This record gives sequence, C-alpha cells and structure tokens, in this order.
Amino acid sequence: MSSENARRLHPVAVLFEAVQITRHWLGVLLGGGVAALASNGLPVHVVVAAGVALLISGSAVWGVLYWRTTSYWIAEGSFVLHRGVLSRKQRTIPLERIQSVDVVQGVLQRLFGVVEVRVETAGGGSRSPEAVLPALNREAAEALRRELEGPGTAGEGRRPPDKTLRRLSTGDLLLAGATSGQIGIALSLIGAAWQAADNFLPQDLTLRLAERFAPHSAVGWASLALAAGLLAWLLSIGGTVLAYAGFTLSREGGMLHIRRGLLERNEATLPVSRIQAVRIVEGVLRQPLGLVTLRVESAGYGKDAGVSTTLFPLLPRTRAHELLLAVVPEFAADPVLHRPPARARRRYAIRSALPAAALAAALILLFTTLADAGPPGLLPVLVVPPALLYGLLRHRDTGWAISGDRLVLRTRRLSRTTTIIPLRCLQSRSVVQNPLQRRARLAGFQVSIASGRGRVHTTITDLDAASAHTLLVRTGSPA
Repeated sequence: MSSENARRLHPVAVLFEAVQITRHWLGVLLGGGVAALASNGLPVHVVVAAGVALLISGSAVWGVLYWRTTSYWIAEGSFVLHRGVLSRKQRTIPLERIQSVDVVQGVLQRLFGVVEVRVETAGGGSRSPEAVLPALNREAAEALRRELEGPGTAGEGRRPPDKTLRRLSTGDLLLAGATSGQIGIALSLIGAAWQAADNFLPQDLTLRLAERFAPHSAVGWASLALAAGLLAWLLSIGGTVLAYAGFTLSREGGMLHIRRGLLERNEATLPVSRIQAVRIVEGVLRQPLGLVTLRVESAGYGKDAGVSTTLFPLLPRTRAHELLLAVVPEFAADPVLHRPPARARRRYAIRSALPAAALAAALILLFTTLADAGPPGLLPVLVVPPALLYGLLRHRDTGWAISGDRLVLRTRRLSRTTTIIPLRCLQSRSVVQNPLQRRARLAGFQVSIASGRGRVHTTITDLDAASAHTLLVRTGSPA
C-alpha cells in the first residue's frame, strides 16, 4: 500500500545505511571469512582487499535500495512508515497514540545538516522508539513533528519560537558534573577498561607493567586510589558536559521542549498531559549546597529514564517552586510537611542499624575463626553508629502533605526526594501495617503511578496509623 503523499528520507540516508551495514558485517569479514579463505592458500592481503571492496559495494547498493523502499506519510489520522528491502513492512501508528517526537542530531548528521526523528508511543516502557527516520532535513523534520503533535498545529507554516523558560549556564553545567555523584559509575568504567587492556595485551607485558608501576607502600596505594578517584571524578564531569551541554527548557502550549547535548544534540518533546509526577531530588553532594535536580515521571515515555526524564539538571532549591510554576503549574506545591511521630524515631534507627550490626557480627566471627588472623577487636562495630545516624536522618526528612489536589511525599535513601503527584494520577494507594507497627500504632503508606518504567511506587514508613488512614481517605478522589 502506498500514498500519493508519501515522502522519502533525505538522500544522505543512503550513506548512513551503507555505513551501518558495513559496520555490522565488518567483524564477520575480518574474523571467520578471512580466516577460512586464507586457510585455502590465498594471500591474506588479497583476501582482505577483496572482502572490503565487496562489502563496501554491497553496502552501497543496499543503502540505495533501503532509501528507495523507505517512505512515510500521514493519512486518516495515522502515521505510516513503509520500508523493507527484501520483505516489505508497513507500520501504522494512530496519532493519538504518539507520546513524543524526538529530534536527535549526532556528529555524522550534523556534518550533513540532517536530523534523526524518533517517534515514541504510549506503550509503557518500550526499549526502542516505535519508528525512526534516520535522515530528514530540518524543515521536513519540523513539519512532520508539527503534524504529529496534533491537528491544531499542522499546516500553520514555520513554527513560532518557543518560550524559553530556563537555560543551563556553563558554570552550572560544570557544577552539575562536579556534584553528579556518578563517580561510582566512572570507577566501574575504569575497571572495565583495565580488564579489557589486560585481556588484549600479552601477559608478559601486563606483568612487567604491574611490577613497574604497582605501589610498594601504603602511601603508594593511597596515592593510587586518590588518582583513580580524581580520574573518575573528571570522567563524571565530562559525561555530564556531554549529556547536558546547552540544556534548554521551553514550553509551547501543552508541549515541553528539552534541548541538550554537546556531540549528539537531542531535542525532546514531552506532552504535559503525560506527566504523572515531578520529583525534586537533592543528592548527597548537592543538598549541602542547596541545589536540586528536577525529574518527571511520564507514562510510557522514552527508553532512557535517567536522562530523558530530567526536567532540569541543576538549580537552587529556592528556585525549584518558581520554575515549576512557570513550566508545569499543575505540579507546583511547596507546603509544610507533616512528619512521622517521635515514637517512630527508634524504629527508623533500629531498621537502619540492624544490617550494619549483622555485618559487624559476621566480620568478628570471620576474623575470630581464621587461624592466621588476629582478633578484630571492636573495629567492625564502627559501622553501626553511622547506620544509626542514617536512620535518624531518614526519620527527620520523611514527610507528607496534601496541597489542593496534589499529594506531596518526601523520602530519603541516599538522596532526599520530594515527589509531587496530582491525585488524579494515582494508580493505587494502600496502608501497610505489620504486627509490630500495629502495637506501636504506626503504619506505612504506599502509592503508585504509571511511568515509562512500569508502575513506580513511593512509600513512607512508620506514620501515625490514624494519619495513614486519613491519607488513604483523602487521596481517594481529587479535591
């Protein structure tokens, strides 16, 4: 089936597809194919040259066929994508199911002045976009996005400028990287790189390097650990700069537009009507500086919940409510929170300290039973006081309130997170009470909302039992 209004990709899509096919088959060519032919007595360089030439020419032909057989159009309220070289496939997506239209421009696409368009649907946590158009010129992408966003915006000519609500400055970008708390991830990357180098380099060489550079004293090991930590910190800053450079938040009607990225530029469109909750996250490093990150939970949006749901990566805590009023006033709330009763403080402390006490007991038992190990003394017990303090901190930071038609919950794990949920977005709510809580007249309160990751739960523990049941009643229907 075809349409008179069918449109094609930009001709540079031939090159993109050819590069993708070449990259896909290059490993096979350099691996099994070359080895098999060379084993028959043919010179390796002749086999490699012939294989590369055949692969490039074949990929070029495939790219042309891909471009000729790929087309898209909008008809009868649906977006239609027709493609397929060997087997033809036609995908039809009703416009009302389209969740967002994202525009991405990588380094290669920037070189040729085109963009990639990704169409997401409200499917609930899809791992990849429903439809991808890898190469459109800017005007064609803009026209398609306006047609997909709704019948009221199509055919109105060039899109008016968005109202930019906030832009991340260079200083704030570097500060976001320095306080991102991604050092653990960077350390794991360093470890993976070291392991890959160990597998790739000859064993004799790795042993000589280890003997040459391995520290021989406690100070040396401490210096090595400090250097690794510094490198991981710099990598985390670099990763933040690549992801969030040029972060700009704007709104046009019922659509939020987020632009970000240094090498790969991403332009995401998020319907406000799909947002289920806003989270104000205060990281361990950011809370003392009075800084927060704003995130949104959106039903069925995107494949990367960490980056694509960031509403704004860094701003002062005192400006968060003001920005929410300007961007999504439906989620703006800053009420005084009710806290768990004082009698719950001991339960918070004990709940946090029990795992630490068990760990300390296990370490003492382990060192005591080892024949060559000396007595551990009370050293393992030192992990218990910080755990107790952590429990008390969780009790202090937990809170709840109902502000108009919004439920506000505050919890802490490592970060302190304030969640603002319109009552209409609650998927479920429940009061949980075990025998010990019943005896102490305490209870937990849990709510769930829809999200791109499925249902997301938020729980506050050890509220006054009467308050928990009051919450259950008051969140039953919007005020």
